[in-house]
Formats: sequence, structure tokens, C-alpha cells
Amino acid sequence: MADDGNRRRLDRQVLHDGPYLRLLADTVEGLAPPGVYEHVEVSDAVRVVAVDADGLVLLVQDEFYLTGRRMTHLPGGGIEPGEEAPAAAARELEEETGWRASAWQRLGLIHPLPSSTAAVTHLFLARDLTPGRIARDTTEEHMTVHRATPAEVLAMVHDGTITEAGSVAAILQAAHLLRPGNGDRRSDG
Repeated sequence: MADDGNRRRLDRQVLHDGPYLRLLADTVEGLAPPGVYEHVEVSDAVRVVAVDADGLVLLVQDEFYLTGRRMTHLPGGGIEPGEEAPAAAARELEEETGWRASAWQRLGLIHPLPSSTAAVTHLFLARDLTPGRIARDTTEEHMTVHRATPAEVLAMVHDGTITEAGSVAAILQAAHLLRPGNGDRRSDG
């Protein structure tokens, strides 16, 4: 956000620098009136639509402090420093579900909160699953894995069961690829 043609950063203050995020306040010229723009710096992320040999989509459920509830979503998480998005997707899939995939397809990326952060979420479709090893971190100790048909997963988006932005976007992006008769459309990520 240093200079987008209409706005120019004049100064930056770090208001908080924690292990998972930084809160920044940029003094910006070009806003009407000129002023301070507060935003969060966090890691980019990944979400994975993983489809097993039976054509079922892997979902995880976990407790989220800020929403105050268990949420159903796709496997995924933050990209580590120096890690590429495809490697992060493979790591997160195995850590959270205990499955590895040998066929990957990029579905795109989203900007989940563009007025609050520049971070993006990379979306992937994963197939040809083989057993791996669950290695969840301590914040995921209550996470569980579930399977549902593509139609059921899409219905969960439409009825508000799945609301996490990366999961919603990835499911909608993958929906046409998961229709009967489209099961052999694959490309490397």
C-alpha cells in the first residue's frame, strides 16, 4: 500500500508486533481528508478442497474463539515464512486431516478482508489421497475431520453452516469440477 497511484504512504507506525500479526497505522496522503489508515499484517493462507476416492470432500470442525462457536471449514491455514502456497496446502492438508494428495489444481485466490489486510488466501483442489500423519498444533486439539458429498458441502455454504471466507470461495470455485462426469479433470498446481 506504499503507493497505488492515488494514495501515498508518508509514514508507518507499528502499534503491535505479535507472533501472528502486526497492527500498523500508515499516514496516507491522497485520502479525503489525509489521515491514518490502520490495518493488519498477517501471513497469506491456503484452503484445500480435498476429495477422497469415494468422491467425498474432507471437512474439519474446530472451535474458534472470536466467533464463540465450532465452525465447519476446509483444511488450511497460514503460509510459513519462505514457504510456497502449494507446499503450505499440502502441509496443512496432512497436518489437519492425516491425508496427502498427489493430484493438485489451483482454484485461484481471494482477498478475504481487503480493507483490513493485504493478505490473500490461495485456493486448491486436491485428489488422489493417500494416508499421511495428523500433526495438529495445540490450538487445533479439538479439531475433527468429516466427509460430505460435494452437493452436501455446497448446501452447507448456501445454508450458512460453512461461513469461513476461504472455504466458501474454494467450494464455490470447485463446484463445477466436482459435478458428476467432471471427475477426471485434473492439472498440476
